[in-house]
Amino acid sequence: MNRRKGALISFGTVLFVFVLTTLFFFMVYNLHYDSASDEFSGYIVLGSSYENEPGAQKEMQLGTLQKDLGGWASRNNAILLYKRFSSSGIATIDYSNWFTNLWSSSFNGQTPKTVIVQRTRENLDSYVKDGILFLGVYNYQIVDEFDDKHIPSFQGNAFFYFPMSDITEMEGLLYTNVVDQFALSDLINIIEKSGRSIEPQTYNDKQSSVFKVVFYMLFDGFISRSLLFAFLGITFCAVFAIHMMYRERNKYMAIHHLYGATYRSLLLKNIIIILGLALLGTFLGYLLAIKQLSLIHKSAYLKILLLSGAYNTIFSILLNKICFVEWKVKHSRRVRGN
Repeated sequence: MNRRKGALISFGTVLFVFVLTTLFFFMVYNLHYDSASDEFSGYIVLGSSYENEPGAQKEMQLGTLQKDLGGWASRNNAILLYKRFSSSGIATIDYSNWFTNLWSSSFNGQTPKTVIVQRTRENLDSYVKDGILFLGVYNYQIVDEFDDKHIPSFQGNAFFYFPMSDITEMEGLLYTNVVDQFALSDLINIIEKSGRSIEPQTYNDKQSSVFKVVFYMLFDGFISRSLLFAFLGITFCAVFAIHMMYRERNKYMAIHHLYGATYRSLLLKNIIIILGLALLGTFLGYLLAIKQLSLIHKSAYLKILLLSGAYNTIFSILLNKICFVEWKVKHSRRVRGN
């Protein structure tokens, strides 16, 4: 019974490691390609409040930023969507009829203190009274509602859209449906002129080659390299778990070999077991990624599933062969010693 428990624990550990490996690939991909959608360009806007030195932070005034952004959106027939970090609402100004085309709503973010809310949002009643959202605080007049169909992935946990003219600061995520590089350069200049920094956050799906994920793991910034060290830790866990599995199966393989099983057949059985665990772990990691990583390109799920599945398959087969050769050498010495 103890041996069986040990085998189950080792199998479970191997499975869990492959789940983590799959999630790692999704996390790295999501870090660099967390786009609103393929039709949107995204940026991270940061102000001086993100200074590293304690006490160096200062409140940045918006100045003419809202007016400049509105003028830019009007000139380019565009929509701008700004989501402050961890905010429950998204500021917007729409000159492209995006709300009309998506939800048949007349809301465009051009009238101050108006808002459109998600109809199916849980506990919405606790924020709404007499048609006013956040009564006594922001006093947004609800002019329309939208359902949960066709919700853009950048919406995340937000449940309402309000005019960009009502924002009091700008530090967060900025999206637009404009893809023209000249217009985007103009947008970047507007943000930088306000004293803020702006960095590209998204890439279109044509740029999202899965092979670039490996490159980003090694060379693109502190966060990626931190994730790489985490990945090395996961790899060590995989090696340890498979070694433990061989330890638990030592008696099983020795007895079967004694009664005529060839080394090749034993190796094949172990490969089938570990490969099955690798593929199951990949699939479970894929399911978790679908549930948790809402900002990733929809078309990228399958790409990363294939990439992580290929890695888990190759890694499990190679590691299995190495462990089997090690077991075979030890077993042969033990047999000769007897």
